[in-house]
Amino acid sequence: MYINTFKYQPSDVSCVLCTEYKKKQGCTASRCPWLKERIEAGVVGYREAVFETMPRDRALHPRLCMLVKSHPGTLWSNIQHENRMENVKTIQGYRRRRDTAKYYAAMYLLTANEDLYRRTANCFCRHGIEFDYAVLREISLHNYALYMAARSLCKGSKDITLADLADPEIIDTEAFRLIINAVLIARYGLDAFRLHERGAEYAR
Repeated sequence: MYINTFKYQPSDVSCVLCTEYKKKQGCTASRCPWLKERIEAGVVGYREAVFETMPRDRALHPRLCMLVKSHPGTLWSNIQHENRMENVKTIQGYRRRRDTAKYYAAMYLLTANEDLYRRTANCFCRHGIEFDYAVLREISLHNYALYMAARSLCKGSKDITLADLADPEIIDTEAFRLIINAVLIARYGLDAFRLHERGAEYAR
């Protein structure tokens, strides 16, 4: 059995090596075609990842700008969030077919705070996440938004729309930040945690 352990390094993903890079013009691509590989190499910052990944939507753009400007330099809410997710990963073990980027994105959201985790802890199983096992009675709007986003990302449903994300009355600021972070995890896997730049340094 062959196990691929190759990881992209910064020298492998230099922009000057890309076919879209022109000597006099620089990058000519409308969106980076090698963003996933560059994130794996650890050379992409939060701002670039967000704007390269999210759809170009006029209503959503102002919230994305504020998100990038206030980015604290980590995807975690706090150390407790990180510890909860790492604990779930340990308890569930590793299953190659189950442990997709979308699975980890949903796990990231469902472990965001203690109340939501208590309501959804029974959802995690050997085959994935059974969202119907969640206890939703009297759940806060904040946690319900996170739950619906997790289900949407994991199952590919459309429980959360761009219009919802653009509306702060539906998705509050902290929920918005967590959901966008989860989108990055769903797209790029756990390498998304290597995004390191503070958004305030790159405000438009």
